[in-house]
Amino acid sequence: MSDNKSKKTALFVDLDGTLIRTDTLLESIILLLKSHPQKIVSLPVWLFMGKTYFKNKVSKYTTLRTDMLPYREKVIDFINKEKGKGREVYLLTAANQKIADNVANHLGLFTGAFGSNDKINLLGKHKLERVYQIIGNAQFDYVGNSVADIPIWEKANKKIVVNPTKNTKKKIKKFDNLYLIPTNRNVKKIKPLIKGLRIYQWAKNSLLFLPTIMAHQFTNANSLVAVFWAFVSFSLCASAVYILNDLLDIETDRAHPTKKNRPLASGLMSIKTGVLLIILLVLISIFISIKILSVTFLIILLIYMISTTAYSIILKQIMLIDVIVLGGLYTLRIAAGSIASGIEVSSWLLVFSMFFFLSLAFMKRYADLILMKQNNYHEIAGRGYNIDDLDLVQKSGITSGFVAMLVLALYINSEHVVELYKSPILIWLTVPVLLYWLMRMWMVTNRGNMTDDPINYAIRDKATYVAMIIIGIIMLLAATINNSIFNNLNIIQ
Repeated sequence: MSDNKSKKTALFVDLDGTLIRTDTLLESIILLLKSHPQKIVSLPVWLFMGKTYFKNKVSKYTTLRTDMLPYREKVIDFINKEKGKGREVYLLTAANQKIADNVANHLGLFTGAFGSNDKINLLGKHKLERVYQIIGNAQFDYVGNSVADIPIWEKANKKIVVNPTKNTKKKIKKFDNLYLIPTNRNVKKIKPLIKGLRIYQWAKNSLLFLPTIMAHQFTNANSLVAVFWAFVSFSLCASAVYILNDLLDIETDRAHPTKKNRPLASGLMSIKTGVLLIILLVLISIFISIKILSVTFLIILLIYMISTTAYSIILKQIMLIDVIVLGGLYTLRIAAGSIASGIEVSSWLLVFSMFFFLSLAFMKRYADLILMKQNNYHEIAGRGYNIDDLDLVQKSGITSGFVAMLVLALYINSEHVVELYKSPILIWLTVPVLLYWLMRMWMVTNRGNMTDDPINYAIRDKATYVAMIIIGIIMLLAATINNSIFNNLNIIQ
């Protein structure tokens, strides 16, 4: 594309899916629902009035952070190269004019920017008409990505394609002067999809097995099968909520040093795919609850779903409420396991779990604050904390951990434990082991080495498995060794 003729040929570039790896209309709708949730009732009315009217109304109530959009670097490099040859380069998009202007102002690459307004949806033939309005009957080159760009490619001199789908490739084979801008994101679609599901987070739902384990019902096949399906149901529901959370947090994630690489924030997973996954996962989760488990379990699942959704939409933005909800959601998993298995769980265990996971929730926020401080940010985007809260968050988390240890000590003296273990006195040894593990996690966090999810870190940490093995051995000995061996110990219980 370096001939002298191309220097005088105007270059037009599409936005959604071409210059950026996302759809600005869908992102604007998400932003609208997040900032003005009451407008959800207006969306069908606006759409009934036509897509042009719909786009204009959505744009009126939202302003996308165009500086944070997932731009395709290869396309930007191509534009810079062609502009350096003296070519006029125009941004031509079906997105609203406000978005087009903001993108153009941010990049500073375009001779002009043209988008949809309250009269015209700049798509297909309308986009082609705008090209001729700008350059008359002169030749032009066009950069696009989808079948919607075919009417423009048909009249363009050089048809430049970015990341086309199989359907698009099939329909543009007939064209001459066809060029492809290779992207540096040659990632199989299944990889970002799996990453978006956050399957590693399913490990958190192993808490559903805790009531069965604590009751020593290892050979109770009915309970184990029921809890397995409860685990599957909760895990699918959790993945749906994680995707919803990522949808709602697209902009704030892009401002985060590590979360910007998440599939939705980076544009590797489309918003349409994300929405379809949410619907599919929720339906399967509810089906399992109704057909295999019980109505009571379904109620717990719905409480979990509503709570996590509320957390994703607003509660995580409220300081302290967010960590309390996070801690409560872990405890809810244990309660769900009790309902699925039909095994009663001790209230001591529920209280212990609340404070224990509250400590980990504070740890999560503390890790975020440490990361913000290291990257010279003052506050966590979309959260209710800033770096001035570092000391208090740390103290609150460590205190919660020690309260959990105290509750565990009291639980060891309960009648429930005495009934299950021949030598309950041995269970005291689990307290220093668990305390060591928890304080080690806090030390790692304080040094700035914690990831944005302590549970995920713990799953990958060898010390976690060493602690689990030691605790497992202690519990096994407590269940099998006769208490008479310790009769000579003068311990008041």
